[in-house]
Amino acid sequence: MKKVKAFGVIVMILILLAGAAAAYYVLLPARTFDVPVISLEGVEAQAATGGFHTRLLREPDWLADRIPIAKESPIVSANYADVGKVAKKQLTLDVPADADSCTFELIRPFDSVNPVVAEGDLAEWQDFEFTRNGDYSLTVSLHYDEDETYDAADFNYQFNFTIDVQPVVRFSTDRAVQGDIIRVTADMGFETDAPTIESELGLCAFIPMGENCYEAYVPIGYNQAASAKDIIVHTGAKDVTGHVVITPAGFEVEYFDMPQETIDSTMNVPGASQDYKEKLGVLAEERYIVWEKLWDGRFIQPVEGTITSSFGLYRYINGSTTASRHQGIDIAAAEGTPVPASNRGQVVFADFVIMTGNTVVIEHGAGLKTIYMHLSEIDCAEGDMVEQGDIIGLVGSTGYSTGPHLHFEVRIGDQSVSPWPLIDGTSDIYGEEKEGN
Repeated sequence: MKKVKAFGVIVMILILLAGAAAAYYVLLPARTFDVPVISLEGVEAQAATGGFHTRLLREPDWLADRIPIAKESPIVSANYADVGKVAKKQLTLDVPADADSCTFELIRPFDSVNPVVAEGDLAEWQDFEFTRNGDYSLTVSLHYDEDETYDAADFNYQFNFTIDVQPVVRFSTDRAVQGDIIRVTADMGFETDAPTIESELGLCAFIPMGENCYEAYVPIGYNQAASAKDIIVHTGAKDVTGHVVITPAGFEVEYFDMPQETIDSTMNVPGASQDYKEKLGVLAEERYIVWEKLWDGRFIQPVEGTITSSFGLYRYINGSTTASRHQGIDIAAAEGTPVPASNRGQVVFADFVIMTGNTVVIEHGAGLKTIYMHLSEIDCAEGDMVEQGDIIGLVGSTGYSTGPHLHFEVRIGDQSVSPWPLIDGTSDIYGEEKEGN
């Protein structure tokens, strides 16, 4: 009898223990799994829990199929986050690394015909680029697989935002010295037409530099007076103006004696000025611009030697009281010294000119040209593509010259600019820009 009572007590204890265990499990806090937080462009959103709508602990295996335990659905409702206006084509979505999968759906909420813009997984979102401005709604779903500890769960989020990508125009500087180059870039956003540029400073043109991005070079000629000038960029959506203050460079003065026979055989030859205009003057026209960037890296000084005449100097010849201006640099070198191309480009002129002798002109893109004068020999032809370092001719003393040297010049349109910033790497064409207004 005592054994029966003892057995009954044991059974009752087991039942009570089982019931207590079941009750304990049922009463376990449901929020045992932190609700994941995700962000779009740094704006965080946490899935709304809605009471017990969160990821639950699984029942122990020894209770499975023995004691029914009621649990809420682990699927949660979406939380809304307002990101505001974003001026970018690609948006950064940060999600927890431990999620087993992440999917998205992007819609235009006010488009009743084709509201769905894109959908897919996280990798597809990272590659996605917007192509038009407007209001958007992004729904993101995180999924966690069932494991030894937790049930499977899904967490949903929604972000609302407006894409507002406008053309951005930047200028390399708002202050320049005579002989400088100002670099202008334009990211056209979703505009489909190329920008245009105008300025009293000289001919300049935009060339493509990537997807809907453009670049132009504005010359500050050696003869530009100290003043303030505007550079106007037309983007279609708006006009952007860059203001530049030009300051004097402080050019040297040279008194120079030129043999009369050299003057008579060059400058005084009938038709010499017309010959120069027809051969070199026309190269400033837009038709001689190559509409792509050909140059690559820093420009090089074509030959080594003594600089006998500097850029922009005032030159008084044979006692004249009126100065001429020197548009490049003169580098003294031995007759026959090879002359390499300063950078990659296309030869747009290679011929004899009465005033400048054997002359080669290379277009490097956007109207930026290098000019090589007084050569004894020309080793290239019009239309050739040359790489930096390719030999285009030999040093000589042809044309208006008193001895072997290379006249090396840099022009944009009809404006001559200093070659030194291109050679020493300080030119704005290599640098950063400031946003215009």
